[in-house]
Amino acid sequence: MQQAGMGHLIRQARRAMGWTQDELGRRIGYTKTRVSRAETGAQPIRDVTVLRRLAEVLGVSPSMFGLADESPTLASNLDIGTSEGPVDRRAFLGVAGAVGVSAAFAPPAAADEPDPAALLEKRLSACLFNTTGASATPMPVGELRARLGRAQAGYNACRYAWLSDELPRLISAADASMAATPTAATAALSSASYQLAAHTLAKLLVSGLQPMTADRAVHRAYQADDPLVLAQARRVLSTAARRIGDYEQAERVGIRAIEDLPLTQQNHPATWRHVVELWCVAGYAAAIGGDRDRFIECYREAAAVAAQISDHHQQCMARDYALAHQISSASKLGDSATALEAARQVHLDALPTTERKGRYLVDLALAWQQHGHDRHAYRAILLAEYHAPGEVHTRSSARRLIRALATFPRHSRMPELAELARRAHVTL
Repeated sequence: MQQAGMGHLIRQARRAMGWTQDELGRRIGYTKTRVSRAETGAQPIRDVTVLRRLAEVLGVSPSMFGLADESPTLASNLDIGTSEGPVDRRAFLGVAGAVGVSAAFAPPAAADEPDPAALLEKRLSACLFNTTGASATPMPVGELRARLGRAQAGYNACRYAWLSDELPRLISAADASMAATPTAATAALSSASYQLAAHTLAKLLVSGLQPMTADRAVHRAYQADDPLVLAQARRVLSTAARRIGDYEQAERVGIRAIEDLPLTQQNHPATWRHVVELWCVAGYAAAIGGDRDRFIECYREAAAVAAQISDHHQQCMARDYALAHQISSASKLGDSATALEAARQVHLDALPTTERKGRYLVDLALAWQQHGHDRHAYRAILLAEYHAPGEVHTRSSARRLIRALATFPRHSRMPELAELARRAHVTL
């Protein structure tokens, strides 16, 4: 374990508790100077007894310090009550072991890095409003598939600044390949490229780019003549319709995508997982449109489909996707208690990518704020940045939350907020 990383975590946990170095030292039998040297990495803590005591007082898993322990679940560390006692103050750090040691130790991006949201909007706009593929070189299907895979991996890792350059190149290459060799395989890859761009644009403020991208994804999906590709394209079209305020259309598109899939028990478990995701998209559209009954019905359908998936791993992924998705949906209905209850049930290890974990933690922070616990929201957004800095630095709702936290009457008790705002390109 990197000692500088351990020191960084100790410092952040201490500040989140509102303690000075002297106060932390008294709790573990160290002087202020010794705590300072541990935080800077000048004199790392190697005594196992002290490390376990440190984990106890800071409320983190001992596994964060390389000690054997069973990682806690988020459910065991959340408290949706109204108290603000010591246990509540350290609740958010208790899940760090569950989301991974390496993620918690990852240093945040530098404050002077370019704004990924601005780069994405500028470069994708230039790509979409120009003749796509006009100056690109066609690629063989295998090479195009590999390039799409790299772009998807970048999305999964929240590398949005890198994607701002890679996605326009991918889209142009896919369109050039489609123009040169208009096969079903090429059309499917072109549709998937537009779908990935639409998912990425959903991180930004609402604009006309996402509907345009989703429409092109659907057009290419029809040319691919593949029901699953078309269902996936309709999913991004549903999201685009919802984001521009057409909630009924968003729900209809999502339901139609499910109805047009030729589903049988012989379908691959991943196909059924996509059905779960489509029910969640429909449920979100119902929630944001204020239809609670339809919201409940859609998520019940999602849970029922997930329960039928034969592969245990795929079943867990589908179940936790639906629960994590329900957090933001319930929040849109103004029901933060339901959102936090869904969060309690999520197994973070079943969320397979940095993007999914980051999205979940940002949604959790938003639910805490809606529930009236700004300090819990602050700690959750810090944990989100530890795990998925690109998500926090790019996603518009994360930026709005950071700005809102600055209006909290006791925001002076959020010592990392100003630096977080700078890293996320938020002007306070």
